[in-house]
Amino acid sequence: MKKILLFILTCFFLCACGKTSQEESGVSRAVETEAIVSLDESAAETVRADVKTVTDGKFPGGKVIEALSASRGSGYYLIPDGAYYVDGYSSAGRMSFEDFSSLDSFPVCSKPNCSHNDPEECSAFGLSDGSDVMLCCYGGSLYFVKNIRETSAKSGISSRAEIYKADSDGSERRKIAALEGYTLSSFYVFGNKGYTVAAEEIADENGLPTMEYNYYAESFDFKTNEIKNLGQISRLYTSDTVRVIGEYGGKIYYMSVGAEERPEGLSEASPDYFDSLHALTVTRIFALDPDTESLTESELPVPSDREGMNWPAPDIVAAAEGFYVCQQGDTAIIASPDGNVRKIEDHRLTERAADYPVNGMMFNAETLLATELATGDIYKLKAGAIEENEAIIAYCDGSYILFGRFTREFRKLSPSELFEEES
Repeated sequence: MKKILLFILTCFFLCACGKTSQEESGVSRAVETEAIVSLDESAAETVRADVKTVTDGKFPGGKVIEALSASRGSGYYLIPDGAYYVDGYSSAGRMSFEDFSSLDSFPVCSKPNCSHNDPEECSAFGLSDGSDVMLCCYGGSLYFVKNIRETSAKSGISSRAEIYKADSDGSERRKIAALEGYTLSSFYVFGNKGYTVAAEEIADENGLPTMEYNYYAESFDFKTNEIKNLGQISRLYTSDTVRVIGEYGGKIYYMSVGAEERPEGLSEASPDYFDSLHALTVTRIFALDPDTESLTESELPVPSDREGMNWPAPDIVAAAEGFYVCQQGDTAIIASPDGNVRKIEDHRLTERAADYPVNGMMFNAETLLATELATGDIYKLKAGAIEENEAIIAYCDGSYILFGRFTREFRKLSPSELFEEES
């Protein structure tokens, strides 16, 4: 047990992936950016997709601008050499740590002789159910968000978000902040703050839900435990998609997808109601300047809806590793760190709306193609290398780390196991 604790603590303060250690675990190196990138989409270079095969063992990728320590996914949170994640042991949400070098997993629990299977006793169990556990890492500590929502005919809607802090081994868990009347999404760590979205559920005159929500940009200061409202993002009908998509050029970007008005003449009980909502759905991108805390609608390219997408999810949009990427139909748009824009026609970066850059690459498991963001070059992937419902989530010690969305299991592939090579 002592070895496990020592290992978990060490993971926060050492970077086994060959990256420079940072002052605070979870702080993005992009904080050092001095100027906000000015992007001119009108000067974009439009190119045709040109698929290549790896030759002479020269694998693409590696042109990474910043560490991926601020990234997060569904039920997991990455640090440079591992991930904290909900392991799927039970619906109670047991938290474990995965070491990317050894692919060993450890429940985040400090209790001696613990069986790690009792939610009432084991400190590895989360504060909400299953994959809804939201966490991040900062300064060698874990932070959890617990959302509480209650509805009754007598008291109406009651919502509260509670923020908890724990040591890296899961011990010393304590509530440090609360926000009444709202629920919070996951934190995106940038500098000494976590940026998130607060949702306010609107009630009718009787205090009952209306399927209408106000969404706000919020920050949480890890130094002072202060939660601050930074402005309203949108007012949407039904609980659609509003989230932080990442950082680009020194700004934090939020995405809002949903209907901003009700269908006229239709009630929620109408069979045509949700189809009408779909027709009214709008996708917007907002930029937050962390220095001035000003929130404005962004002029960056906005992803488009397309046939076959699961509404209300828009097509791919992400900001990571110094790049901003999005998909507009069959055109891939890549904005580089210097503000230059490249459009690749007849090419899809990914089939999923939730994927993001890893090692300077975007991966499409359906088309078996990978796009190098710095050059726009496209490379073939080996058939069967990425299994169904797997995602490439990280790159560590020369290998790509894959995570099963349903199995909750990790594995890794070397570049030669992933990319098709010329024979």
